[in-house]
Amino acid sequence: MKMSAVAYGGESSGIPSMANSGISVTPTLSWLPDSVLLEVLSFLSVRDLIRSCRVCKRWKRLVLDKSLWRHVDLTPYKLNSKILWNLVRRWLGTGLHTLKIKGLLLSIKKQEFLTPAVLQVLDKRYPSLENLHLEETNLRSLSYDCLPSTLKMLELSQCEIPKSWITSPNKSKTLPKLETFILNNVSSFTNHHLEAICSQSALKTLHLCGTYRVTDIGIQKAVSHLKGLAHLKLNGCDITDITLHLIGCHLKHLRTLALTNFCSLTDDGLSCLSGVRTLEKLWLEYCFCLSSNCIITVCINLPALNYLNLNGIFFEGQGIDEIRKSLPHCTVTNSFPHVNSIPKY
Repeated sequence: MKMSAVAYGGESSGIPSMANSGISVTPTLSWLPDSVLLEVLSFLSVRDLIRSCRVCKRWKRLVLDKSLWRHVDLTPYKLNSKILWNLVRRWLGTGLHTLKIKGLLLSIKKQEFLTPAVLQVLDKRYPSLENLHLEETNLRSLSYDCLPSTLKMLELSQCEIPKSWITSPNKSKTLPKLETFILNNVSSFTNHHLEAICSQSALKTLHLCGTYRVTDIGIQKAVSHLKGLAHLKLNGCDITDITLHLIGCHLKHLRTLALTNFCSLTDDGLSCLSGVRTLEKLWLEYCFCLSSNCIITVCINLPALNYLNLNGIFFEGQGIDEIRKSLPHCTVTNSFPHVNSIPKY
């Protein structure tokens, strides 16, 4: 006779005694030790994780384990104030390290559920919270000062911020531990915001994508506060060769530099990078006005360079071959993923 056990049931973690009586028993998840079952639960989404606590008392205990709530992604879900408060007060453990939230900026419902009160609780209850990702969130009613002081990484994607988001650049550091600041299509971000954030934090990574209000003036005011910057990405900013001159003069510890859709960049600007000898990776995607000769001249003077991205740039003759030949220890890419982006002359 063969007896099957319920796959999700039972409190026991040992093999049933009936196995010693010659009765065949189908292995179940209840036999797994806590460490293995926690590994299985780690693959569940937030919604399924909460639902799984209804299986039995053992699962309910395991679901509340801190290791399952270190990295929480809430962007797939439609949240409201009640749901968020329930998550913050009941489910998110003190080991919370990363939190991703999607707001209502592009929704019919315009009232945001992310409030100063919620951020205050995050700051007090979760000392391990280091990474905060906000997507499609209206931050006009929230000041920069409300953000958890424990943050090391802040990422804003398609968010709205007010002009007075940062009250004063001379104020004591609001986010003293902030090292990484990433912006994607935050159109209201200005030179003032950039200067204020850079002056209050020792950034190591800065990504500005789709921030067309950021100009050479903003870079000039911020660059003096970025001496320790190692990674810089600029895409969609209103900048010129002047920014490259500032980078070459001030960012002497830069390891990666990504310049995308920088159509105003010329050979004169690129030449300013020759002094950044720590540069390991360089993106010049869709920077159409650069010549192969200038690229070679600059890059052979960068001893640490091991990757060069020239995607979207068309070189006449054997230009790309000459670049690869001149940089034997550097991986050079030159593909055209967006053919329609290439200008026609």
